Amino acid sequence: MKVTVNLQDVSNQLTKNYGDKGSCVLGYELKLDGIQVVSQPAQGSSTCDYVYCVLKAIMIASGIDADRITIAYGSMD
Repeated sequence: MKVTVNLQDVSNQLTKNYGDKGSCVLGYELKLDGIQVVSQPAQGSSTCDYVYCVLKAIMIASGIDADRITIAYGSMD
């Protein structure tokens, strides 16, 4: 299956609307088959979690098997 929306654009818009919230974290990544899907949207862990949950839902709704999607939570700075 192919996602028909630009996930980076969605990530950017969600981050702009939500703001940078939460503890500072580095290396927080959304991955598909082990490959990073978008750049980390913000330093805040709450923002990253929110954005990645929405993106993951879009990917699943587009037909991508949820088992192929992983989140690397990075480390707190």
